Amino acid sequence: MKARESAHLWLRERGIRFVFGNPGSTELPFLLGLEGAARYILGLHEGVAVAMADGYAQASGEVAFLNLHAAPGLGNALGALYTALKNRSPLVVTVGDQDRRHRFRAPLLSGPLVEMAKPVSKAAWEVSRAEDLPEALERAFHLALTPPRGPVVVAVPMDVWEEEAPPPPLKALLPPGPPQGLEGLAEALSQAENPALVLGTGAHAPAARRASLQLAERLGAPVFSDPISPRHAFPTNHPLYRGVLPPLAASLRERLAPFDLVLVAGAPCFLLYPYSPGPSFPPSTRVVLLTEDPEQAARAEAQEVYLGDVALGLRFLAEAVPPGGRPWPEPPPSPPPPPPRGPGGLNPLYAAARLAQALQDRFLVDEAISLSPPLRRALPTEGARYLHGASGGLGFAPGAAVGAALAGEKAAAVVGDGAFLFAPQALHAARTYGLDVVFVVLNNGGYGILKGFGEALYPGEASRLPGLSFPGVDFPLLAQAFGVGARRVETPEALEEALENLPQGPFLLEVALDPTPLRVF
Repeated sequence: MKARESAHLWLRERGIRFVFGNPGSTELPFLLGLEGAARYILGLHEGVAVAMADGYAQASGEVAFLNLHAAPGLGNALGALYTALKNRSPLVVTVGDQDRRHRFRAPLLSGPLVEMAKPVSKAAWEVSRAEDLPEALERAFHLALTPPRGPVVVAVPMDVWEEEAPPPPLKALLPPGPPQGLEGLAEALSQAENPALVLGTGAHAPAARRASLQLAERLGAPVFSDPISPRHAFPTNHPLYRGVLPPLAASLRERLAPFDLVLVAGAPCFLLYPYSPGPSFPPSTRVVLLTEDPEQAARAEAQEVYLGDVALGLRFLAEAVPPGGRPWPEPPPSPPPPPPRGPGGLNPLYAAARLAQALQDRFLVDEAISLSPPLRRALPTEGARYLHGASGGLGFAPGAAVGAALAGEKAAAVVGDGAFLFAPQALHAARTYGLDVVFVVLNNGGYGILKGFGEALYPGEASRLPGLSFPGVDFPLLAQAFGVGARRVETPEALEEALENLPQGPFLLEVALDPTPLRVF
């Protein structure tokens, strides 16, 4: 069989239903006959295609397959691949390369694909022989799934697809075992006077969520999400949940100071931005990390690190720690509801709270940027249906919500106006494939998060920073150009009415906000 036929057979045998991409000439040999093996999902831009694959992988828990076009297409995708790497999304990424027979002359579209991909992937290599292609795909599949999960890139010259290749080999993937030496940690948790848990994406698997819930309740320990975590690993409406930690060292020290022992599970220890001097926790606080990522373990600030399967480690601790009878700490008082109107229009905090309530039955992809903290505080979720891009880049949410919908979810993207303009092509995919996705564009007339940063860094001088505003974009008209229904709301009354009557997607709701910058730190 030809190499493309072997690859198509591999897709069927691995149960891979979709191939995400934006086609080019170097991919045509692979695409020929593909529809007999998997459905091709057109992204119209490589960054959007990667975000769709990322969202699908996160919502389904399965490997997503992605096909990119040569050096320009890979270049378009690099930012989104960086986000997938930070999100720990298992992607197998094939990139078409030029025909080997004239690459020596540097033809159009050629480039150093492996070198380009390495910084934003777990691994990258080129297949130069057709007989190696089936094994290369299987190797990429296993590596993408091996903790810490992430994208693996395979470059394939276009003439390789036409050559003969063997049938694909399949092998079983056995996950790593539990960390060693947890008996001492279980004893320390049992003896701690005031312990706390910090949970990240690595604690998001169902077994890990169940174990962390049991452990927290046995200890009566407050639970935090790690800074800028892409998932919620703990029920946000549980009385022990205390919200998302700030990514600022000075603020972290203040939040962690009351605790004598903090267990960080499945998260960096800690992800910080912007810079502030000093350590992330006070000397009186013992911080222990449980992780499956050797690199994360090596760079952590923690005094102790346990390396191994996070879910198995949490389950061991949950079973080894006896119920202590410690009374649960009182939850902090609920803040008063924000007023519906601000000085310049619809109050952003009010809008975030209402959207969190109205969209709680959907898989919510959050790229609200400056409004992410209040949105997450107000969102009642068990954790499995929330996703946030962990890279800090823009343009993730629209495509990721489409990917989640392809995984069978009712989805929503809550995204700032600036971020949405990175990826409006997601509207086309949502309409083309008939997906139930609601795109909520929070329009404050510019990059609100940067205005807030500017005011914090240069008080009274933020207006001198150029390029932060772009009023006048008609988002409903943009949606209609892609064949998607839309409306704009500017008042609390209109927002309430729109949320009461949201149609089945695809649909775009533009929410015009008071443009006054919010405090960042």
